[in-house]
Amino acid sequence: MKPFSTLPAMVQHIVDSFRSSYAFNYRTDGDWEHMSTEIFVESIRRLSLGLHSLGLRKGETVGIIARSSPYWLIVDLAAMTAGGVSVPIFSHFSEANFRHIVKDSNMKILFVIEKDQWAAVSGYQELFQRVVTFGVDVQHEGEHVIDFEDVLCRGDECSKRDPRLYSHLRDSVKKDDLATIVYTGGRSGVPRGVELTQGNFISQVMASKVCFSMNPATDRVLSILPLAHVFGRMLMYHYISDGVPVYFVDDIRNLTAFLQDVKPTHTALVPLILEKFYGRIKMAMTTLPWFWRLGAQWFFKVAHKAPKIHWWHPLRGVLNKLIFRKVRKALGGELKVVIVGGAPLDAKLCQFFLNAGIPVFQGYGLTEACPVLSANFPDNNRPGTVGKPFPGVELKISPEGEILAKGPNIMRGYHGGAKATTVSIDKEGWLHTGDLGHIDSHGFLTVTGRIREIFKTSGGKMVSPIPIEQALCRVPFIDVAVVIADSRRFVSCLLFPNFEELERLRRKAQQEHLSYDDFVDTPVMKKEVTAAIHRVNKTLNEWEKIRMYRFVIDELSMEKGELTPTLKVDREVIGTKYQQLIDSMY
Repeated sequence: MKPFSTLPAMVQHIVDSFRSSYAFNYRTDGDWEHMSTEIFVESIRRLSLGLHSLGLRKGETVGIIARSSPYWLIVDLAAMTAGGVSVPIFSHFSEANFRHIVKDSNMKILFVIEKDQWAAVSGYQELFQRVVTFGVDVQHEGEHVIDFEDVLCRGDECSKRDPRLYSHLRDSVKKDDLATIVYTGGRSGVPRGVELTQGNFISQVMASKVCFSMNPATDRVLSILPLAHVFGRMLMYHYISDGVPVYFVDDIRNLTAFLQDVKPTHTALVPLILEKFYGRIKMAMTTLPWFWRLGAQWFFKVAHKAPKIHWWHPLRGVLNKLIFRKVRKALGGELKVVIVGGAPLDAKLCQFFLNAGIPVFQGYGLTEACPVLSANFPDNNRPGTVGKPFPGVELKISPEGEILAKGPNIMRGYHGGAKATTVSIDKEGWLHTGDLGHIDSHGFLTVTGRIREIFKTSGGKMVSPIPIEQALCRVPFIDVAVVIADSRRFVSCLLFPNFEELERLRRKAQQEHLSYDDFVDTPVMKKEVTAAIHRVNKTLNEWEKIRMYRFVIDELSMEKGELTPTLKVDREVIGTKYQQLIDSMY
């Protein structure tokens, strides 16, 4: 493979190395559309020249609001090729955060792809010199609103005047140039921009190739993570630089159908998705006759254990027929690599999927590290850990137990935040992650908690919420659990139900006439919850035990700000929204 040191150079590598009519696959009105390697690369060339003709110059920012698709990537890579800096914006933004990002990044050009995204930003046109739209009727908008195709045509005129301009722009991008500013939540609640360079991304792409080899002739990727998140974006650069066909998920609610349709060999996701699949599998067991159900429950317990016992192999045959074969089929049947990141994955859950023949590899990182710091990978996979240091990355644990990192992937700094940068990156170049952890004798890293997520009760006892929440979420009728303990007299929790399982319990109790709010207060449901919390409490220290709980009959969502783009619970939002409910427990 000819080496490349920038993402625009990677684009040239792609077209020099691969030619496929089905390189990029996405949905339009429920049908698959296909984009070839040639059209993808040509679109980047034409758009980069069009942006140049619009006045984009080196170091200036270009915003992107769009669902994940080939067009998201085209805008991203074209902006960089023209010398610009791409700034992804999640579509579920608050007005205050949106305005802050635009102003802080000095954004002049914004790309908006698809009608629903336009509906969210059409009222902010005055903030930009140019708004470029795709799949939107812009006939009656202002003069500064321009169609995507018009920018491509401008690029064609540019190439006509100077056929060498594209090569000049591409080759002018250097390894140390700023590639993107990714805005992530700051401690004050105001997003702060993480500056990532071309070299940051390339170091991660090359490291990914070392850990996860791919074959463009036989592998297929199902892209689930949003490209606006740096984890999904870095992995996408890895996939396309290896020439592997990519299929984009346009609606996470249809994930099961996508898995059956595409039958991917590789995908990346967040733990919550695996937890939901696991919950459905357990719920399916409840429909079995009672004698099969008792046997299945025992087998299910065994299915979480590491296969070290001598009678595992014959037992696995039974488990395979009863459970594992169905699990693999539900996930498409051909998965070779499932990369998990964004939040902790329960070790028993990871072992269950490994035993089922689903190769799950958990990693760890953060936006400031572009993003991967460590990962499990084939022949180096230990459930309960987040793996060994990613190639090129150095890790160490501070005397206080904090995970520190150094390497070519570490951010240049926070945009316009020199003081914040010096707090996060010390004089020796170590990034302070804010996470606690330890490294074992074999080099595997375990994250034990976040410094800001170690709660102190009013009695001075320390409580780590994540292991407690993971244990609660193994209960079939609990979808999400949020532990409350900081500055409180005792530990309590909010429980968000799995509505499918809650409905099953309601039917079983012959209480269909009750609303969910009323049903969770019935003696039968209180008995179920009390038993579940008792099982969890048996594994906890006295001061960690859950004393009170409240059900919230609602689904968490990104639209309401309750979930982050990687489907992690936003504790601040939950704490504010349900303040009265939380106070009622104390």
